[in-house]
Amino acid sequence: MSVQDDLWHVAEQAAATFEGFRIEVVGGRIFMTPRSETQSWTILDVQIAARTAGVDTARLLSNVRIRFPGEAPRAPDVAILEGGATAPYSYEDLLAAVEIVSTPDDDNDYSVKLQQYARFGIPTYVIIDPFRAKCTVLTRPKDSAYATREEYAYGETVTLHLTDGGTVQIPTEKFKRKS
Repeated sequence: MSVQDDLWHVAEQAAATFEGFRIEVVGGRIFMTPRSETQSWTILDVQIAARTAGVDTARLLSNVRIRFPGEAPRAPDVAILEGGATAPYSYEDLLAAVEIVSTPDDDNDYSVKLQQYARFGIPTYVIIDPFRAKCTVLTRPKDSAYATREEYAYGETVTLHLTDGGTVQIPTEKFKRKS
């Protein structure tokens, strides 16, 4: 068992104790962030949009561990998987990772996770920010960055072009804001 696995195990135990918190390992540290209704509703809205676009339920996960060899596993708020992916899930199964920002100054989603997802070639990374009322879609990963960045204001429809040929339209006019 690796140090990353040990940290993940501690985080899972803490999650059972601290109901209502998301506990994750980022940059070798354990972070506890309170879950909000806004995050829950946004996750559901993204999943409904993916289902409406024809993505099978078996290809949609929320807060389920995805392994990244030699680095901390991630549990994206929403993960869209390749067809046929089975547990335990690997970064190679991910077509898109969606994260909903938990705090106004969230460096985890905008920096740490962005770099990791890009480094491992995750084709599409979406950051939904209820504090800024915007969505950022990152594609074309290279090294620790993404070559393409599209921003959408709440109220616009976010379009995801998945590498399997699928397209997901995510309407954002009902997304809740946080202050």
